[in-house]
Formats: sequence, C-alpha cells, structure tokens
Amino acid sequence: MDKLDCIYTFISVVENGNFSNASRNLGITRDQVSKRIFYLESLFSTSLFTRNTRKMDLTRSGEKFYQRCKVIVKELDLAANDFIYDQKYPEGILKVSAPHAFIQTCFSDIISNFLIQYPNIEIDLLFSEKTSEINEYKFDIILKIEEEVREENIFILNSYKRNFYATAAFLNKYGKPKSIEELRKHNIFLYSRADLENKTINSTPQLICNNIEILGRVKLEVRHKPPN
Repeated sequence: MDKLDCIYTFISVVENGNFSNASRNLGITRDQVSKRIFYLESLFSTSLFTRNTRKMDLTRSGEKFYQRCKVIVKELDLAANDFIYDQKYPEGILKVSAPHAFIQTCFSDIISNFLIQYPNIEIDLLFSEKTSEINEYKFDIILKIEEEVREENIFILNSYKRNFYATAAFLNKYGKPKSIEELRKHNIFLYSRADLENKTINSTPQLICNNIEILGRVKLEVRHKPPN
C-alpha cells in the first residue's frame, strides 16, 4: 500500500472529522479510508484515533504524527513547485562541444535564440575536433559529424549527403571528372578532422586544414594571384 496515499488519507480524516467525510473529500470509498488508516496503525503498532460514536479524536501519538505529516505534505508541495519552476525557467551552466564545421552553419543563430529563450542558462561552448566522451570533460551535449552512427543513447539532429562540387571555370578547363579517382590529378584543398582518416578519396591534397574559413580564403587567393 502506498504510504503517501495513506498519509493524505490520514490528514483528510483528521481535518474532516471522520471516515465518511474523508472518503467524500478524497473521492474514494469509506472502506478504502479505513484500510489506509489501519495500515498506518499496523505499521507503527499504535492507535492514531480514539474512536467513539460521535467523532474521532486523535491519540497523543496521532497528534504528533499529524503535525509531522503536515510538514511532509508541505515539503512535497514546495518540492513540486520548485520542480515545475525549474522546468519552466531552467538555469545553470550548459557545457557543449561542437566541431569547427558548425561555425559555418546557422549555429550562432541557434545559440542566440536559445539564450534569448532561456536567459538564466550560461553556455560553455568549446569548438574541437577531438572525439570526446560525455563524462570525459563533463559535457552535457556533444555535437558530432559522423559517417556511421554506432553509439547508443544519442540523438540525430540531421543527416545529409556529402558531394563534390566544381566551378564552371574548372569544368571548362578540365572537363567533368568521370570518377572520384580522377580528382587525384588536381590540386585539392581538403577539410580534415584530425581524428578521422580521409576515407572518401585516396589523394594527396595541396592543403589540408580543419578550418573552413582558412581553406576558403587561401583558395580565393591562390585562384586570383598568379605564381611568382
């Protein structure tokens, strides 16, 4: 039998005067009320009420138990209110790890909108290519880009296909490659994660870097500046 239900029933009997009024107040049968009170009395091996034909008075033990029960119920109500408040207005520090590739996405907008919606939360954001475990640095959230998702208890934000793209100038000069292996003939700038091997194409890139911005800037400079 649930002790908390029994405590609420006991309080109702005290405040409503008898089993019948308590049963109506709680929406249960008088027999259920009686069984719950009997359970408490059996549990503590003492009588909680002095029963007579007119009313039910608390025994000395019953009075002490009633006062304790009122404190228990009040604390439960406070705990429930705190829980509801925390769900509605969360606060604290949220530790997040994400790969550098997220810098080039709408990630900054996501962070901004999150901070506006939850102003009491502080975000500790670390950009890293290292594959970390949640418990290693006590991260709350680790965002990863993976070719194959093997771990359990993870949430997939999105999935996408990776493609090779070429400019019209490249295609006009070299023609459309018929296979990925043909790309080995050209100067490739490769975005690379330090913890992953290049499994897509067996090539020797002219530049390997784990920062998209640097790759883009160097590519533009190389394209528009003639060699010395």
